[in-house]
Order: sequence, then structure tokens, then C-alpha cells
Amino acid sequence: MRLPFVCLLAVAVHLSCGGGDAGPALAHTRPSAETLVAAALEAVADRDEESLRRLLVSREEYEGALWPRLPDSEYTPFDFVWGLNEANSRKGLRQLLGRFGGDRLELVSIQFKEEPETYRGFRLHPGAEVVVRRTETGDTGTLSTFDVFVEHASGWKLLNLDEL
Repeated sequence: MRLPFVCLLAVAVHLSCGGGDAGPALAHTRPSAETLVAAALEAVADRDEESLRRLLVSREEYEGALWPRLPDSEYTPFDFVWGLNEANSRKGLRQLLGRFGGDRLELVSIQFKEEPETYRGFRLHPGAEVVVRRTETGDTGTLSTFDVFVEHASGWKLLNLDEL
């Protein structure tokens, strides 16, 4: 008698992130938006550009897991959208490390100022307001570089980084 309930529970969990096929798994995900930001802040403190890049959706992940499910895919070339996304993220990453690299920052809070956008297998969380605190001084402020979060069946990643 337990088997049907377990099967239904597994289906409900699978469908809870936007429904249906989630597509290919995303690599280097974190279990929550908070743990994702904490990992990014640790990489900033360590000036670890490669770790920061791994927290971003890669070209392959965007093209294989996200893009086919987005409405823009019907009329906008992928290379155009990816080019804009990648250029913004590259600049945002450079600015983030240039301004805060080596600083120890801790997460105070995350609020999303916009409603999530739900697609088959994932959600996009735009309008992130990430408040951080410098551990050395206790000063707090909003770190605007974390623009859009991806909540996928395989975990959380950053869609892109924005300019500071």
C-alpha cells in the first residue's frame, strides 16, 4: 500500500518546480538561493573567478535546459540572447571582483521584488535584492550584481551577473 503513495509523492516533488520535464540537470547547483549567494560571497572573498563562473548558468545549460522552454526561443536567435547575457555577466563579474574581491561579506537577506516566472521544469526569480554585511566593519548594503536566480529541479544557479 505504501508504494503508490511514494510514487505520487515523487511525482509531486518532480512537478513542483514548474511542472513536467525539467530537461538536463544543471551542474554546480546549490539547494537554496541563500546557499547559492553564500557560495558566491565565499568565492568573492577568495577572489576565485572560476568558482563564481561555475555558479552561473553555462552556455550549454542555458541552451539545453532553459532556452527551449522560454517564449523568446520562438522568435529570437539563441546566440543573440546568449551574447548579451554573457557580455553582461563578464562585466558584472569583473566589477564584482574588482570592487569586493578579498572582502569578507556575509548574507543578511534576499528579497525578490518581482514575481517568479514559471516555465516547464524551472522558475526564474528576477529582481533580487541581496543585502550583505562586511564582517570586518559590520556595514551593510545591497549588492546589486545578482540579477536573476534560476530555481531548477536540480538546484539553484545564477542566470547572470549584472553591472554594479
